[in-house]
Amino acid sequence: MSNDQIKRVYGIDLGTTYSAISFINEHGKPEIITNSDNERITPSVVYFESLENIIVGKIAKESAKTDPDRVVDFVKRQMNNLDWTFEIEGESFRPEVISSFILKRLVGDAEKTGKHEVKDVVITCPAYFGDLERSRTRQAGELAGLNVVEILDEPVAAAIYYGLNDENAKGKNIIVYDLGGGTFDVTVVSIGNDPNRNEIKIVCTEGDHLLGGKDWDDAIFNYYDSHFQDETSHPSVVNDPETAYDLRLAAEKDKQTLTVRDKVSRRVFSEGEKVVVELTREKFDEMTENLLARTLELTESVLEAAKERGIEKIDAFLLVGGSTRMRQVPEKIIERFAERLGVSPMEVDVDEAVAKGAAIVGEFKAIQNYVITGFQQSENNEGEPVPIPNDDEIAQIADETGKTEEEIRIAVTTSIQKVATKSYGIKALKGDTEIIRNLITKQTNVPATGSQIFKTAQANAIEIDLIVYANNNSESDVPLDMGEEIGNAVFKLPQNLPDRSPIEITFNLSDEGKLSMTAVDQTFNQKVDAVFEAAGVMTEEEMEMARKHARNIMVD
Repeated sequence: MSNDQIKRVYGIDLGTTYSAISFINEHGKPEIITNSDNERITPSVVYFESLENIIVGKIAKESAKTDPDRVVDFVKRQMNNLDWTFEIEGESFRPEVISSFILKRLVGDAEKTGKHEVKDVVITCPAYFGDLERSRTRQAGELAGLNVVEILDEPVAAAIYYGLNDENAKGKNIIVYDLGGGTFDVTVVSIGNDPNRNEIKIVCTEGDHLLGGKDWDDAIFNYYDSHFQDETSHPSVVNDPETAYDLRLAAEKDKQTLTVRDKVSRRVFSEGEKVVVELTREKFDEMTENLLARTLELTESVLEAAKERGIEKIDAFLLVGGSTRMRQVPEKIIERFAERLGVSPMEVDVDEAVAKGAAIVGEFKAIQNYVITGFQQSENNEGEPVPIPNDDEIAQIADETGKTEEEIRIAVTTSIQKVATKSYGIKALKGDTEIIRNLITKQTNVPATGSQIFKTAQANAIEIDLIVYANNNSESDVPLDMGEEIGNAVFKLPQNLPDRSPIEITFNLSDEGKLSMTAVDQTFNQKVDAVFEAAGVMTEEEMEMARKHARNIMVD
């Protein structure tokens, strides 16, 4: 094997408000690639100057002041919304297509500013993202012309970045509190204490895709707008899109200012009137208290779920995401959790930890692939687990690749364990009531299998509809209205099947959230198989049409 067989895999944090791209440098350390504006993070904002010229980043964000109808932001919040598209000049753009433009900007800048050739990538997403959001994130990468090696959970990326920078991380249980610009998730991650392996395990996770720094910005905006209306008797500035967007940008800046100052003043201009509004940090904290409380409730929930899974002690409380810089966040966390958990919150490179962690995982994947290829070519049989190289083999691989032996050893001994972010069940009768009977429950380690025997409701049935639901409840039986139907399969039954004949139904859930089902009639041993793709994911035909359309688009 030669050096060019080991590929560089880049890490991308595709964020709601800001995105970043990272790689592993010649010293074996993750490094952020600055963009063409000489900034380390890029606003996840897209401006359609025309259908042929699309601008992403700082200029796009500023353009919203004068041309708000041509600007789209916070698209990550729409990844689970099947009804959302951005309409411009008679064209419709889905969330994954908009996201692909952001990725193209990151990749294009990496090629221009750092002379990187970006092809293989690890893209991150919130841990609570389901199959639809993950599939759309992957398709965004593919539409950007990238080979998506993995869709990685953001808290795993942060935990790996933290763990490899802390020599005492072994055996620790970590809570990752990730408050970004548009989404929030909180996850308990366990780092194994085996001295010869690096085991990263998600224990449990919770989140809210409609909770993030934007909501704090909106609170400031509404405060300013309310004062303007009270003092002028004019209608809301929302009626003037240009003024409204300008004020929203101002609200974001003032939020940031309140991390270092105790008060700010803002001039609000609209309809020829000017009002000066003062906002103190005390008032800011008061009017956003409900938002912060929601994050703390989810944190309590995930701690309780971790306790049910045997995690009694938390050893580190990591703050990730730019919105954790708000002073109210660490203050309230300390007030509520520090004494009970015995740990205080600590910032971990809040804007860059996720992208850097993704680059580290990308490096691991590249080395593992190199090692796997080598073993498959020699002694390993297809389908068997790949053995960890011995010291002599590690030395040989290091010599072939230019990596250090320690880099090789860490890569080949690292494993990541994920959990199911939703429960999956089948519609069934319990007495006279239709319910969802969960076969795989939320927070179960994946890949996972769940199986149960059901009985036919009557004799001589010709077929049964096997209707599958996803839900956020960890109970075995869930009311039907608490779930979302994700698919169904028709099971043709053999003739003369008696009443209450046993049908065994088995679910299999992959570590990327793909669900499949097998149903077996145990009387005559007939079966049906079904794979459930998330509704709303682009078909290959739609992907090809989007690619053809994108060839005529310039993304700056």
